[in-house]
Amino acid sequence: MLNAIIIGCGDIGIRVGLRLQQQRYQVTAVVRSIESATNLESFAFNTVILDLDQSSATLPSIPSGGLIFYFAPPTEDGEQDLRMKSFLGALKSKSANPVRIVYISTTAVYADSKGAWINEQAAIQPSNLRGKRRLDAEQQLIEFQRQHPVNISILRVSGIYSANRLPFRQIKARQAILQLEIAPYSNRIHADDLAKVCIAAALNTHKPTATFNVSDGNPGSISQYFKEVALTFNLQPPPEISWEDAQKTLSPGMLSYLRESKRIDNRLMKHELGVAISYPTLTLGLKQCAAELKQKQPNTAYRTKINRK
Repeated sequence: MLNAIIIGCGDIGIRVGLRLQQQRYQVTAVVRSIESATNLESFAFNTVILDLDQSSATLPSIPSGGLIFYFAPPTEDGEQDLRMKSFLGALKSKSANPVRIVYISTTAVYADSKGAWINEQAAIQPSNLRGKRRLDAEQQLIEFQRQHPVNISILRVSGIYSANRLPFRQIKARQAILQLEIAPYSNRIHADDLAKVCIAAALNTHKPTATFNVSDGNPGSISQYFKEVALTFNLQPPPEISWEDAQKTLSPGMLSYLRESKRIDNRLMKHELGVAISYPTLTLGLKQCAAELKQKQPNTAYRTKINRK
């Protein structure tokens, strides 16, 4: 039987798990809390509650030849991902080895390119702790691979959006955005497309270590994103402010995004993995989000979308 384990089975994990089930995989979902496990009750996953922050964490059985999808976020402090360290420590104790581990990283590991295109050979120089922790996790996986017979796929993912990830709260609160003409480049990927890439990264490559940029290939800006969401859902557009005012009013997290300008090149992802992006533009992606929200079926919507594709 084909087996897959999803570590940190949230929104993306559910989308991946349902697609794997269609390919006759038995899916084990690993979550941190009883609440998260309850959220998965409507899906036919084997669910395991496991806190990787505990030194005694024990992973569920891993059949030889199975797949592991690691979607758990990094720990919140410092430059190291101690959660990844715990996971790999627990994996060492298993007698069987997975055939491949797929890890969702971030494009924040790259240095600011001042708006130039970035491919997988670009300089690695994260400017914030979030990027440094993700890079640390990547390096831990590669070091683990040097000592164990397992393949690694690293996905450097841009901003994820979907019907349940849109910035309605910020827009309704009239949070300001940087003026469109000075807003730096940012990049996005629809959650459905990311799920497709995750599975392709597990099944469509034979490289021992494979790294892919993941984006829709059409960079915009955070300002454009907020304005298009407002337009799509008939909300009042957010006010635009100068960079000087942004430094006085926006959160440190938002300012960290605005201090970098990158355009993510996704050609390797498309050509090597054979992924056809369903939502190559923000307009198409938001149209799908609007249709999904109109259905008002937060759980069954996953299955509906899978069956349509």
